[in-house]
Amino acid sequence: MNPRLRRLNAIALAVTLTYALAAVQLVSKKTIVSPVVDAIFVYVTSAGFYKLIVDVLFRAVASSQILMRIYWGRLHIAGLWSYVYTVDGSPDKTIFFGVWRFEQNLYGTLVVGFGLTDDFQVRSHVRSVTDLLENGKVCELVNVRTDSVDSRSEYYSRTTMFFELSRSRMFRRPDRMRGKTYVYGGPLTGRICTNSFLRHNDARTEQDVIKKIRANVQSHGQIHPDP
Repeated sequence: MNPRLRRLNAIALAVTLTYALAAVQLVSKKTIVSPVVDAIFVYVTSAGFYKLIVDVLFRAVASSQILMRIYWGRLHIAGLWSYVYTVDGSPDKTIFFGVWRFEQNLYGTLVVGFGLTDDFQVRSHVRSVTDLLENGKVCELVNVRTDSVDSRSEYYSRTTMFFELSRSRMFRRPDRMRGKTYVYGGPLTGRICTNSFLRHNDARTEQDVIKKIRANVQSHGQIHPDP
């Protein structure tokens, strides 16, 4: 069980213990049926109360964006991101770009995304096949991918991410990410890419992000303007 789920369970357990202690104190002062029956009643109702609290607590967090943001804390990366990368060792320094959508629930993180050509046509697709893997200050995802150079086949890539937290004093979360992507298999095998990701908080669809990329290129000459 991940530490975030353990914290939710600890809260539910603390509430249940409070109830159980109050019930024990009540039946110790005044027998309701008999000492044995009263003890069984406290045990059974405490177990039921715990299940109820867990269910209510988990549903409340899962259905609230604010609570999900608190729940994930500095690993809250849900939403739409644009990315740019260059291929290490490539002499032409071509800049590639695309869009990733991160989805997070109580149990894990998923990503689906696509790369774009210079005329904003889909160049590649990726989807995660592992949860977000935490390794100290570095997080990783393993993705399965298809590329336009060999669209009939699927290959794998591994992306490492270093998070840059927002400047907000409360509920700080990543608003930029940097890292590396390593490609395994196919004609692009062995490729190592240096990545930069930018979160788009006000985007609701991938098309919103593409519009922002177009606007940035037209106004600033780059996909990610300097912060």
